Amino acid sequence: MTNHPTVFQKLALIGMLALNSMSPLQAQTDSTAATEEPPAVTEYMGRRVAQTMHWTGASWLVRHKREQEEAGTTMRAKLELKPGMMVCDMGCGNGYHSMPMAKEVAPDGKVYGVEIQDPYFKMLEENAEKLGVTNFVPVHGLIYDPKLPENTLDLILMVDVYHEFSHPEQMLKAMRKALKPDGKLVFIEFRAEDSDVPIKPEHKMSKEQLTKELNANGYKLAKEFDGLPWQHMMWFGKN
Repeated sequence: MTNHPTVFQKLALIGMLALNSMSPLQAQTDSTAATEEPPAVTEYMGRRVAQTMHWTGASWLVRHKREQEEAGTTMRAKLELKPGMMVCDMGCGNGYHSMPMAKEVAPDGKVYGVEIQDPYFKMLEENAEKLGVTNFVPVHGLIYDPKLPENTLDLILMVDVYHEFSHPEQMLKAMRKALKPDGKLVFIEFRAEDSDVPIKPEHKMSKEQLTKELNANGYKLAKEFDGLPWQHMMWFGKN
């Protein structure tokens, strides 16, 4: 019997071809960089960098109270996604936000889902097949390089992810390259200013801290939404 590739496998191949459409010099540079991982940081601009949530905690991403606690439906509506947009769900986990976003930008748009932990990719494949999502592109990133195509994305969403970056400067630089000139980074982070938010301090960020770090890396605040139950929602564009 002939084994035909799944939609997920086809999209993964498309993503790989897009990422590999570079000159020999670029490819050589990327190959060299891959062998010279920059040192990770444990503190950045006055805050402690949190440990990355392990994939074995994936059930927390689909906990039954998540919509009540984070208002993900409202958050995604505020992104104002439209058909044809090219977006990224950075640190997408099992695709909790990726899959509904993919439906919003279909049929011609795509959602690039970046992950660094292998087991998530099986979950993503299963979720895409189950939900009939055909425009999700899985991307196996590195802790210092999301491996995204340059000048491609209208928006990069990070939901409770940025504070875990062990290489924040390298990641912000790489994401800047991946954004279109008017593209935006969108940060969703638990509010450090609110002691009632029941999250460990190292997994929270204040508006002041986030703005300080983004300004130092060539971004400026574009807008904010303060209507989520526990989190900040902040858009940053290129300076």
